[in-house]
Amino acid sequence: MDKIENLPLVSLIVRTKNRPALLTEALQSITGQTYLNIEIIVVNDGGDDIDEIIGLFKDDAITIIPLQFATGIGRSKAANAGLDKASGKYIAFLDDDDWLEPEHVQQLLELLENPSHADCVAAYAGVRCIDQETGNTIKLFNQPYNPAALKLENYIPVHAALFRRNVIDGPASCRFDETFDLFEDWDFWLQLQAQGNFIRSQEITANYRIVNGSSGEGVIADESRAIDALHAVIDKWRHKWSTDDIIEIIAHARLLAKLLDKTELLRSQLDLDKQQLMLQLSIANQEIDNIKQANDLLLNSLSWRITKPLRALRRTLTINPEKIFTLKQAVWSILIRAYQNQYLQPLIRLIPFNLKHSLKTLFIPRAQDRKRVRDPKNLKVSIIIPVYNHSKHLRECIDSALKQTYGNLEVVICDDASPDSEVRKILDQYLDQPKIKILYSDKNNGISATQNQLLIASTGDVIAFLDCDDYLAGDAIEIALSAWQDDTVYLHTGRINIDEDGAEVNRISFEHLPRQDYFLENLDRMFATHLKIIHRDAFAKVGLFDPRFDSAQDYDMLMRIAFHYPTQAFVHIPDKLYFHRLHKKQTTVSMNDKQLANTQLIQKEATARQEIRNGKFSHFISIIMLSYGKKEQTLEALLSLEKTVNIPHEIILFDNGSAQETVDFIKHNIEGRFDNLKVFYNDTNLGPAAGRREALQHASGDWFIIFDNDEIAEPGWIEELLVRASSDQNIGAVCCKVIFPDESLQFSGGNIRHLDDQLILLDLYDKGKNTYDLETAQFRECDWCPIGATLFTVNPALFLHDGYPNVFEDAGVSMALRREGKRLVNCPGSWVWHEHMVYRKNIDMKDRYVNDRYDPLKMITSLRSFYKENGLIIQDEYIWRENRLNGLTREELIGLLSQ
Repeated sequence: MDKIENLPLVSLIVRTKNRPALLTEALQSITGQTYLNIEIIVVNDGGDDIDEIIGLFKDDAITIIPLQFATGIGRSKAANAGLDKASGKYIAFLDDDDWLEPEHVQQLLELLENPSHADCVAAYAGVRCIDQETGNTIKLFNQPYNPAALKLENYIPVHAALFRRNVIDGPASCRFDETFDLFEDWDFWLQLQAQGNFIRSQEITANYRIVNGSSGEGVIADESRAIDALHAVIDKWRHKWSTDDIIEIIAHARLLAKLLDKTELLRSQLDLDKQQLMLQLSIANQEIDNIKQANDLLLNSLSWRITKPLRALRRTLTINPEKIFTLKQAVWSILIRAYQNQYLQPLIRLIPFNLKHSLKTLFIPRAQDRKRVRDPKNLKVSIIIPVYNHSKHLRECIDSALKQTYGNLEVVICDDASPDSEVRKILDQYLDQPKIKILYSDKNNGISATQNQLLIASTGDVIAFLDCDDYLAGDAIEIALSAWQDDTVYLHTGRINIDEDGAEVNRISFEHLPRQDYFLENLDRMFATHLKIIHRDAFAKVGLFDPRFDSAQDYDMLMRIAFHYPTQAFVHIPDKLYFHRLHKKQTTVSMNDKQLANTQLIQKEATARQEIRNGKFSHFISIIMLSYGKKEQTLEALLSLEKTVNIPHEIILFDNGSAQETVDFIKHNIEGRFDNLKVFYNDTNLGPAAGRREALQHASGDWFIIFDNDEIAEPGWIEELLVRASSDQNIGAVCCKVIFPDESLQFSGGNIRHLDDQLILLDLYDKGKNTYDLETAQFRECDWCPIGATLFTVNPALFLHDGYPNVFEDAGVSMALRREGKRLVNCPGSWVWHEHMVYRKNIDMKDRYVNDRYDPLKMITSLRSFYKENGLIIQDEYIWRENRLNGLTREELIGLLSQ
């Protein structure tokens, strides 16, 4: 820093009475400050002489001014005496039983000297409360600044703050109320707050001494005195607060009560967990004793010494699961290359198919476990900003995101092909900012598509939404996340509406609403608006923004989240942290008619979800399930349907030639157990296509869901599936989001890659990606729909036949529906788990199932059927390799398929 005389003077007022040792410690903490241009005013409130103590600090650069009173005048008068004597530009207090960290004054001074904080009258830091006896920290005062919260209670200890001198010299002439002998500092802060805002330092740089459970004044111990003082503060201020002020206080109190209820619930659960753990610990200790005895015998054995190298390898892989994943990837890559090598084909064809499948099961890389951040303090925030014009306000918007007091964040921006050339110039100025990621669209895609692009590009645990013509309060994210709980999914705050020039129009926070049922309450009108912060997992669960609803897409998103998550997953804080600009060119105003129409459609679909959950739907649904082995999984699949499907429906279970063991299991454990279940048995296996066709002959529904017997339905799947199918009368099929047990996707729809005018690849959208990867949550048009976990609005039996004995029947049905002008779509919010045999051990009839399902000769028949119906040749590596098709010319291949 510069020479001391060029720096602003800070006056520190220390009130003391007969605590020489503590006073010495307090003064030492001041003289040890990194900022040196300080004067100390020591107000001795009728205590013994302190000249000797002050004399200890004569050699220090800091000036000490003593004020001696012969008799005690009280805390408030002593504070005012110090204020009258102070000559610094900035003033602070320190009671003699507390102390400061060395950087306290300098950090607060730098905040107030910052031109961007010119409207702030005071800065404050965090304070730790330290038990005098143990030296342990028993509490922290480190709450973000909230004007309503400060009116409700004092969360700023007197020595936490540094304030400007002009609040005591100006017209306000703030002083300690000398009628108060308690809470006088709270009253003083309320006076200061009436003159301007406070700014908070996130650092904890002050210490508060606690003796026998209370401060030096015994505030906690003397409850009656505290109640009398509280009445005095309320009597003084209640007439000075407006109705809006009181509503804000009540809203904040409600928020605190809600947080307290959650805390008590958590504490109760932790107590139960503790009791359970103690019981388990007792059992474990007994088992440890038994194991120790067995271990002593094992360590002395010959086999233990021989197998030492193998144990070392296993220990290395167990400790490093990433090494296992990498090793499996390497082995899988080697196996694939060997399988594709033409010189090894004669040898590979000699290997039994079941052995090949076992190798695949053992070495195919599976998705690694997803790491979820649970501690709200460690959440990464992505502030996403979709941009379309508004260059006049864009810089203010971006700067407000970058200057957030919350540190762990990124800002992701996408320019949706703005015609305004100034937009690109402004964005280019931020290219070097490490926290910013900027995307550009080649064409205008609309708000939903742009927000989806931003969500996919983001990496935050939670997503904050900011429009390009609005801006945030500097501590918006910090304050919001201070209310975030482990089970929070959706947080929203109050807002300040401003005009085009930034002048305040009004303030909105919806404090008066009950918030007992977010779904029903927002169904009438949306109030969970700006600032919105939503957990990333919610988008993966319900799907990204639906492009149908541009201009009301956030309302649709809210209603989907509110349907799938309980009300306690929503948090509202009344703080007005978002500045929402109202102007004529604003998109939501210019698109008012479209917005109204979209809003009504969103409400209709939300109501439909609720009605489906409650058992009402306009179509009768037939659910078709084939059984061919997997008897336990069949029961699990049916139980999942029983738990998740409430509308009138029937389930057709068609056993497709299973072994007698499986048939007996169905008759004894499944048939007759479910009221809406019809079971049919076939002596021989007809294959999946013909088997489903036969099952569909028994169906009486007008819509049909093909559901495999190794799938598990996730709650909410049927509601999303049926609403999606009802959104357009031209939809012919809707496929679910089908997920393996390791959270990797099997598919979210199918697409066709044309290699030339005849040759195609049948591909799967999002195959292998983690289900929480937001790319998997997009609404898509599909080229084909895999048949498992798919709804058909047309009976697919019309297109199923013996020509597809084991594969491609779903592609054949899809192409037939497309020829009839039907749309094929996915449903990202409809989750179904696939307990595939790769992930499941001890499956009955596994070898028989694998031999029939993956018979390469039968696959040639399926390939031929698809070619005859569509004039397209499916290139499939396994089929081509096993049937030696790679060496054929195109003419020879067509000749084979035309037989």
